[in-house]
Amino acid sequence: MANDDQDLELDVDGENQGGGSKKMIIIIAAVVLIGGGAAAFFLLGGDSEEAATDEAATEEVVEPQEAIYVGVPNAITANLPGAKRSRTIQIKLNFLVRSSAAKDLVKQHMPQLKNDILMLVSQKKADDLKLPEGRIKLQQEALETVQKTLKDITGESTIEKVLFVSFVMQ
Repeated sequence: MANDDQDLELDVDGENQGGGSKKMIIIIAAVVLIGGGAAAFFLLGGDSEEAATDEAATEEVVEPQEAIYVGVPNAITANLPGAKRSRTIQIKLNFLVRSSAAKDLVKQHMPQLKNDILMLVSQKKADDLKLPEGRIKLQQEALETVQKTLKDITGESTIEKVLFVSFVMQ
């Protein structure tokens, strides 16, 4: 029986060692989960409050004003060289501004703005403007041109966007 007791004691010790390692794994997993949860709370929770505060401050500071469209009187017309033959282009434009003061500035300097866009368009080739990418590039270049012109004249580049309301090439 003594041998049986010893066998039982050995079995019990074996179970305790296996149970001890299971307990240790459970404790480690719990510590990792709690630590990960706490880290996520501090990293994500704290930033979301600060981000919400920053977004609210940004929204209060930057309130877009109503869009005002200034039409360019008469269309811009130019002859453009092409690979096979020359073409005539006609573009009707509008400028997007955000204040009545900007609208007045644009109207006051419209002859200079229209001249600069005409000079820009006259330098293009008809084949480049056949594709949408070419027209988009021209639109961007026209915006940069009018912004530079206004910046040089008034110190402000008040035009936000150049819009092609009609684009005809024959």
